[in-house]
Amino acid sequence: MKVDIPIYRSTPDSWIAKGLPQLMPRDPSLTQVFQKIDTLCDETASIGALPLWEGYFGLENYPTDVSSSAVRSSPQVRTARKTGMFFSSLASAFGPKEVVEIGSAFGVSGMYWCAGLSMNDVGNFTGFEPNSAWAPYAKSNISKILGRARLVEGTFEDNLDKAPASIDLAFIDAIHAPEFVENQLNLVLERARKGTLIVLDDIRFSKEMSDYWSLIRDDNRFSGAFEYTRRVGFLEVSG
Repeated sequence: MKVDIPIYRSTPDSWIAKGLPQLMPRDPSLTQVFQKIDTLCDETASIGALPLWEGYFGLENYPTDVSSSAVRSSPQVRTARKTGMFFSSLASAFGPKEVVEIGSAFGVSGMYWCAGLSMNDVGNFTGFEPNSAWAPYAKSNISKILGRARLVEGTFEDNLDKAPASIDLAFIDAIHAPEFVENQLNLVLERARKGTLIVLDDIRFSKEMSDYWSLIRDDNRFSGAFEYTRRVGFLEVSG
């Protein structure tokens, strides 16, 4: 059974055209690590809600509460299990050497990316999380899935010296507003190569994000684009 995913466009030589149609929806060899992730997710959920990162304070017209008293729990911000398993299968099949996650939160999505990398002999993971209340949990979770994973406490923008010189796959999942996403995407592109995959979460978080996704997926900087579950957008960098 192959994955049935709408592809907006792709060049004949792109990974989206060649590799994505062959991607299995769930790699049976990942079953045991998925069970471990489920346990870690339950443990993290039991922590309850913790304060939001101060970088959100003062944002105007944001769809959710980002006041100084706002809190979030892991279940509120985590990647869904179905989507996470897709991330794992994609990482295993795509075989990136360097994966970067911008906005690791409590580390749930990072665990799924790391699970996919654990199936390969190569592949490092670097996550960035500026929230000092959340970052320790992200660091602990990803390290239990992949020994060569690391978590940087801070924003991607302020810690470029800690990012890989070349990025093969980037997951942008921080502040879901076009101006922030565009800046982070451009910084990733400076370290990207032909074929790098850039993944955007919450592409329909707001009308502004939905409009941004509709625009960026046709940008000629990318040789292909597709989305998964109408929430996550994927872009492949052109040469």
